Order: sequence, then C-alpha cells, then structure tokens
Amino acid sequence: MELASVALAVLAVVTVLVWLGIVALATPTVAYRFDRRFDLGSREFEDAVSSALAITIVGGNGITRLENGVHFYPEMLAAISGAERSIALECYIFHPGRTGDAFTAALIERASAGVCVRIILDAFGSRRLRRRHVQRLAAAGCQIAWHPRARWRRAHRLTNSTHREILVVDGRVAFTGGAGISDWWATHYKRQPPWRDTMVRVEGPVVASCQAVFAENWLECRGDILAGEEWFPAIEPRGMTDAVVVKNSPSFAGSRALFQALVECASREIRLTTPYFVPDPSFLSTLIDRARSGVSIIILLPGHRMDHPWVRLSSRRLFRPLLDAGIRLFEYQPSMIHQKLMVVDHLWSVVGTTNFDMMSFEYLDEINIAVRDEAFAREAQAQHDADLARSVEVRGSWHRSMWEKGLAWAVWTLAGQRWVLRLRRRPRG
Repeated sequence: MELASVALAVLAVVTVLVWLGIVALATPTVAYRFDRRFDLGSREFEDAVSSALAITIVGGNGITRLENGVHFYPEMLAAISGAERSIALECYIFHPGRTGDAFTAALIERASAGVCVRIILDAFGSRRLRRRHVQRLAAAGCQIAWHPRARWRRAHRLTNSTHREILVVDGRVAFTGGAGISDWWATHYKRQPPWRDTMVRVEGPVVASCQAVFAENWLECRGDILAGEEWFPAIEPRGMTDAVVVKNSPSFAGSRALFQALVECASREIRLTTPYFVPDPSFLSTLIDRARSGVSIIILLPGHRMDHPWVRLSSRRLFRPLLDAGIRLFEYQPSMIHQKLMVVDHLWSVVGTTNFDMMSFEYLDEINIAVRDEAFAREAQAQHDADLARSVEVRGSWHRSMWEKGLAWAVWTLAGQRWVLRLRRRPRG
C-alpha cells in the first residue's frame, strides 16, 4: 500500500514537472513592442518598419484578391498552363484528389514542354501525397525538394515546417494566401462545405520578393542558388499599389513584428480574420490596450465547423478579457474559415499564411503580402462585412460551461506545440 502511494506521488510530481516544461516551451521568449506610435500613412512608420524588418515597400504593383477555391484555383492553373520559362511552387499542403490531380497534370505538361519546374513540399503538411504523384512529377522533369531537409545536424529544426503557399510563374506573376492544394477548398470534402479562404494574385516589382522567399528555402533544401532571367526577370510596373513581402521563420519573426507594429500604431480600426487564434500574451495585451484607447477591433474566427475543435477551445479561453475590453468577436457559420487577413485603419491590408498562434510565430516559415492601398483595404473590408453577415457575434453575456473551462485549461498549452501537432491525422493549415 505504501509502495503504491509512493508511486502515485512520484507520478504526480513527474506530471507536474512535464506540464511546467510544456508551459515554458509554449511561452514566447520575446515580448514584442513598438517604441513609439506613428501615423500608419507616415514616412516615419514606413522607415521604422523597413529598418526593423529589412524590407522595402515598392510601388507599381497590381494585386487582386481571389476569394475561395472556385476562383483562385482556376487562376492558378491558368497561370501554370501559360508558363514559358519557370514555375516555382512551395506548398505546406499538397494533397491527392481532384484538385491535386489537376495541378499535377498541369505541372507535368509544362515540365514536359521544357519549362523549369521547382517544387518545395512540406514533409508533414503534404505527407498524404502519394508516391505515384511524386514519381510522375519527377519523371516529367520537375525538381522536388522536401522540407525540412532531414539531417542529424538539423535536429534543433525538427519542429520547423514551411507553412508557405507560394506559386510564381515566369518570375512575373505570383500567388499566395491561406490555401494549399487540396479538395478542402474546392469541393464538399467528406460532406463538409468548401473552406472559406483568400489568395492574392500579384504582378509587378514585388513579385521578385515572392520569388526570393521561394529561393531561400530552395537553397536550404537543395543547396542550389536560383539565378537568371527565367527566375528573376526585369519587371515593369503593373499597377499603382504599394506592397511588401514579409517572411517569417524560426530565426526571424518578421510577420509577428509586422503585426505588432500595425496594431500598436492603429488609431481607428483593426479587422482581423484568422482560423487559429492562440496569440502570445504580449500580442493579446496590445489588442486589449488599443481597444481600451478607443480603436475599434473586430475579430472573425471559425465557428462550429472548425477543423480542430481543441484549438477552438483554446481560442475561446481568451474571449472574456477581449469582450471586456470592447473587442467584437464573431464566429463564421457556413463552413470552416481558413482566411488570414488583417485590415488596419482603412489603409493597410495583410494577406498571407500566418496564423495568429504561437506555432506560426515561433516555429514555421511563413509569407505575407502587406498592401498599403486605400482601395484594396476598402474592398477587403467590404468582403469582411459580408463574412460577418454570415457569422454569429459573441455577446458580452457569453460564458463557457464548466466542462469547457476544464477542458480548455487542459489543452491550451498544447495549442502551439509542434510535437503534439504531429500526432494529428490532419495538418493544420
């Protein structure tokens, strides 16, 4: 009896120590902040962000929002079919199925015609892709790299994945946003309606930055330096829009810093849509502070059709302090909403792959397009209003049941842990 009691006590101590270790790993090491607030349209803000993130905002771009798979997949396939010199494709999610087969066929056709095709696939997110797909692509001349590159000396990067979704054709047109290549976005997959998401089609000088982000991981995975006019041609202006590409990786949290700068300098309104909302404490505090200072903040999250309910539990754990600060929260009803969008002060819009959780901020390679354009922001806000009309607002009287509180407490520290995510049957996009 005494031996059993001792064993239980030891087990309890070990459990507490392991749990504290998980909590420590789940807590970011940097509390981000902006030293001072600038007007978001000012040269001072541009200079501060450019210097901190080592980026340059460039003009002369044409950027088009594409809503949902019914619109962005045909545009992407048409661009691939029209490729003359090069195709660069980086995917977190590339799945077999009608959509995956269509992209496979288009890539094979272009590679067979002599177009240089380079593909980076995440080893975790694209693990469903069957060997026959990969073999067919390789046989046609496509060069394929898997990320992360497995090497013993890279053991410290085993938690890293490329969460980027990038397509660049002939170095002149690029696509990026929240969607991978899967029937999730195109059909009623397993009786679920198509996911709600946004991609952008990009033309103009900023395409070179998209290509450079792809080239970075191609170099990391294959050791090859992409160069030459087939990858980096001279690009003429294609519009009037100012834009910049902001990347993220475990060694450089560019996206996280950009979001901090935009939120801290907001003076009127912040619109945010994200599928996975488990931000670090400093970002949460910044949102609450800006709301209390009078900034209107609206956050749109998935509703009951969430693909990972336990992540939703972690998000809902944060609702009360947000509601108390006056932040409006909505849950989208028709389908899983996978869009990653921020619109700030009717001027800046950010579309990309970064989720507002610690996994994206700390572990993953990400890409985002930040657009400084009132017309683009106005259109994005109008679409956001349409999505809100199909959502349910979380009212101030909202409360969680006791079982939800207990379960959320048990899982919240795991929401950003990469090793837990590898146990799931479905990757989180």
